[in-house]
Amino acid sequence: MNEKNENQFKMTDFDYLTADPRLQMLKAAIPYLPVAQQRVFSLFVKVQEVKRAQSIFEEEEVSAMGLSPSAPKPTTPMQLLQIIKPYASPKEREMIEMLENFQIIKEVL
Repeated sequence: MNEKNENQFKMTDFDYLTADPRLQMLKAAIPYLPVAQQRVFSLFVKVQEVKRAQSIFEEEEVSAMGLSPSAPKPTTPMQLLQIIKPYASPKEREMIEMLENFQIIKEVL
């Protein structure tokens, strides 16, 4: 796997909720700005994302994922690992798979 693919990551539903097309355009321009402006615009983008996240929780009585607080949640650590696995780096995925295999062996014995 080349370095560019390893640096890419999958966005979560929460990322999509807090993202804004204008902020994405600004993010794309940041590397081409002078360093001092990169710092300012980077912080501006993150503050705007935090404000959007805050408004999600203030305006709605549902969680950020659109689920009610009583929606089914993972009941075991292994279920949670399955949920986060698609967002892990290749090395982290290997570790998760090792844990899964260990759990399978443990259940068989």
